[in-house]
Amino acid sequence: MILNVGESLGKQLQGRLHGRRDFARLCELLSAEPPGAVVFLDFAQVDLVTGSWLNAALVPLLRWAADERNDLFPVIINARPEWLDDLALVAEFAHQCYLLGEGQTPRRAVLVGSLDPGQRTTLEALLEVAEATGAELERQRPGDGVKATAWNNRLRDLYEKRLLRRVRHGREQRYSPVVKEVVLG
Repeated sequence: MILNVGESLGKQLQGRLHGRRDFARLCELLSAEPPGAVVFLDFAQVDLVTGSWLNAALVPLLRWAADERNDLFPVIINARPEWLDDLALVAEFAHQCYLLGEGQTPRRAVLVGSLDPGQRTTLEALLEVAEATGAELERQRPGDGVKATAWNNRLRDLYEKRLLRRVRHGREQRYSPVVKEVVLG
């Protein structure tokens, strides 16, 4: 699904109160999406976005998307460079990460926000193989000295950050990236 944020919320997204209102509207607009869906939030028609709006709208939206009843994977597309510094500050403050792409349904995105070294290594490993379980990563990367349990914990953390998708296969959880390529900053 591609959600045109400018059409749905307006061209000027600023202020905490408006952000709270817009968070509720975003939840309403995305609530019909099936669990596991990638949703592209298209900011092409938005002229202004402030940090206070991002903090009030996107921070809780990512938490809402991670709820198992929703299980959505937001990707921000067509953002203007002028407000990316605010997005990065909000990501750091909230300990969140955002995927930022260009075009309608990008296969490549830039990661905004930070990962700890273990999470970063895990994301890089999964991007190489496209899909895996923690046990498979342990077998494929014996030189890393990381056990399957640690890989699984890191995969789960990246899933909760909405950077990886997860599908249950029997007793295993298989993980795959939300987009094929992620540029780590």
